[in-house]
Amino acid sequence: HYLFYTVRMCDGSPAKICRSVSADGFHFEKDGTFAFTLSDKYTAPSARDPKIIKDEYGVYHMILTTSLSDNRQGCLAHLVSDDLNEWRELDEPFYIAPEEMGEPECADYFYKDGYYYLVYSLKGKGYYMYSKDPFSNWQLPEEPIIPCKSVPKAAIWNERLIFTGFNGNGGYAGTMTFMEAVVQKDGQLTYKSFI
Repeated sequence: HYLFYTVRMCDGSPAKICRSVSADGFHFEKDGTFAFTLSDKYTAPSARDPKIIKDEYGVYHMILTTSLSDNRQGCLAHLVSDDLNEWRELDEPFYIAPEEMGEPECADYFYKDGYYYLVYSLKGKGYYMYSKDPFSNWQLPEEPIIPCKSVPKAAIWNERLIFTGFNGNGGYAGTMTFMEAVVQKDGQLTYKSFI
């Protein structure tokens, strides 16, 4: 089992992408032989929130919160690996956020009922996009905000799509919130209370 995370530096130097390894999924040890940083294409000090996806061909994809160096526009960097050891950046980011929205944080990704979904947070609100293709042709729905308070994450539970986030209660973190989503024929999501 591999746990990927970033170590952001107080001195403003590039954040290191690191990992811990476990034989049982419960007890993890830091892998001191593994660490790398993003290239100068990105604002490497802000790198955070890695999400790992394994595609149908066995290739691993990492999406990572950061910004483009040339214009500071928030984005999700896209890296790939065949073995979880050596990672290379793809030419294009996975997603570039609107200029005024900052960096898309805490990305999530899942497949449900014939569609792929990318979830991310902008200024504390959860957004989603959807596509028939796993890594391209993303569509922004009519209502892109996930009504599950802050930083929603998705899980498929008994064939149901459940989002959980948090209500900040005046600060960061707080009370967990839950919302069930239903995939419509066109890929857009509708929501109902989770019971």
